[in-house]
Amino acid sequence: MMDRRLIQTAVFGSSDSDEPALCPETVEELDAFRLEYENTTIWCGTKFEGGCGRRLTTRRCTDKICHFAHYGADGGGQPCTRTTKGKDSADHLFAKAHLASWLRAHDLTAEFTYPEPLGSAVRAQLDDGRTFLLHLDRNRSVAWDDDAWELILGPGVPVVASLLERRGYVHRIRFEDRPGGGRVMRFGTELPGRGTTWENLDEVTLTSQGLTTSDRPDGVRIPLAEASRTSGPAERSIVTVTPSRSRAAVTARQDDPVKRAVMHLDRALREQSDQIHSAVNTIRRLLEADQTPENIARLRLALGRGQVWTEQRAGHRRAVLDQLKARPTPALLLKAEHLVQDPDSPPEEREAVRAARERQAAQQRVLAEERAARARELADGQRRRETERHLREAERRSQAEQDLAGRRRQAEAAERQAHAEKLAYLALFVSGALKKAAREGRTTTWEEIAEKTGQRQLARLTHQDKLSLLETIEKHTLSGSPLRSAVLAAAGTGEALHLHREVSHLLQRDVPDDDSDLVLQLTADCVRLRRQ
Repeated sequence: MMDRRLIQTAVFGSSDSDEPALCPETVEELDAFRLEYENTTIWCGTKFEGGCGRRLTTRRCTDKICHFAHYGADGGGQPCTRTTKGKDSADHLFAKAHLASWLRAHDLTAEFTYPEPLGSAVRAQLDDGRTFLLHLDRNRSVAWDDDAWELILGPGVPVVASLLERRGYVHRIRFEDRPGGGRVMRFGTELPGRGTTWENLDEVTLTSQGLTTSDRPDGVRIPLAEASRTSGPAERSIVTVTPSRSRAAVTARQDDPVKRAVMHLDRALREQSDQIHSAVNTIRRLLEADQTPENIARLRLALGRGQVWTEQRAGHRRAVLDQLKARPTPALLLKAEHLVQDPDSPPEEREAVRAARERQAAQQRVLAEERAARARELADGQRRRETERHLREAERRSQAEQDLAGRRRQAEAAERQAHAEKLAYLALFVSGALKKAAREGRTTTWEEIAEKTGQRQLARLTHQDKLSLLETIEKHTLSGSPLRSAVLAAAGTGEALHLHREVSHLLQRDVPDDDSDLVLQLTADCVRLRRQ
C-alpha cells in the first residue's frame, strides 16, 4: 500500500546519500525520469530534516503533480515528517552537488558538512584551508562573524542595507527547476543600489581574492567580522582612559625583537610558508646574540616549532623527489621545482630536479618530433586519398558522359529508325495516289493526297521528309520512264518545281534550268504517264 503524501525531494542510492533527486511534476517528464533512473534506488534520506531513511517510489498522477511516495506506508519504522516540506528542503544537497562539481572543474576538492539544523547551511572545507559557508535558512540570522573565507547567501536570505554598503557586495545563489527532474544553481552578486546580477556557476572563477564574477572583479575583501561590527548604526560612547604604563614601556614592548621574531614565525606557519626559513634564521641569530633566560626559552620554543615544519618540509620534499624519480610527471616536476627553492634544500636535490627537467625536455622534444612525423604522415595520406578520390570522380564523370552520349546516340538512331519506318509507311499511300492521278491525267498536291488517303500527317511533312519519301518511291523507276512525282510538280508552283529538281538530282536525271521549260517537260511527262 502506498501513502498519498506529496514528497518532491529525495536522494539516490542509499538512505545516507547526499545525491539529491527532484521528482518531475508532469507525466511526460516523470516517464523520462523513470527511464533514466530505472536502475537507481530512491530514498527518503537522513540528510533531510525529518527524513525517515525508507525507500521511495514515484507516483504517476494526472489529477495532481507527480511525486515520490514511501513503500509500505503501514505505520512501521521511523515516522517521516517531510510531507509538508517543499522542494527547497533539498537546497543544501543541490548546493553541495553543484559546488563540488564546480570545485572539481578548478582542480580542487573539499570536505562538506551540514550544520544543524539540517538544510540551514552547507560548509565546504578546502584542502588548502579555505572555507565556504552557504547560508540557506532565511529565518536565521547570518553569522557574519564566522571565520569562513567566503560567505554566500541562499534564496531569499536578507542582508542589512548598511552591511551591504560597507562590504560593497554579497554573493548569492538561487535554484531553477530542470526539465525531467533536478535543479540548476545560478550564482549572483548583489551590489548596493544595483540589485543582483545572475550568472551560470561555470562563469564564476576562484582567485586568491575570492569568488570573481562579471559584477565583482578581484578587489580588496573586507573581513566579515569587520563588516559585521560596522553594520549597525554608530553609537556614541564614553571611554575612560586610565594611564597604566608609560609611553616608553609601550614603545619598548612594541620594539621587542624577540616578540617580533616569534610573531613573524607564527604568522608564517599559519599563512606564509615562503617566509618560514627566513623567520627560523632570524630566531637562530637572536639565540646567538641574546643571553636573557626568558628570551632564550621563548626563542627555543619558537625554533622548535620552526624546525618541526622544516623537517616535515624536507621529508615531503624527499618524498616528492622519490616519486619524481619513480614516475616522472609534469605535475610532480613542477612541485619538486618549487620545493627545491627552499634555502635548506641540498645541492644534490636541486641537481636531481635539474636532471629531471632536462630528461622531460628531451622527452618532450622526442614526443613533439613524433607528433610532427605523425602529422606529416597523416597529411600525406590525406593528400593521397584526396588525389585518388579526385581520380575516381573524374573516371566516374567520364564514364557517365560516355554512357550519356551512348544513350543519346541510341535514342537518335531509334528516332531515325522510327522516322524512316514512318516515311516508308507513308510512301505506300503517296505512291498509290501518284499512280491514280497519272492514270486519270490530272495533277495533285500533298494536301489532296493527305485528304484522300486519310494520312493527315502528309500535309505536315517537312521539305526534307518529302524529298526522302519521293526518293524512296522513284528509286526503282526506270531511267527512260518519266517520274510519277511529275503530277505533283506539274502544278508549276515554285516549291513543287524546286522539290522536283532535287529529286531528279538525287536520281541523276537532267532537268531544264528554266522553270517554263521544266513545266513543259512535266506536262509532257504527265501525258506519257497517262498512256502507260
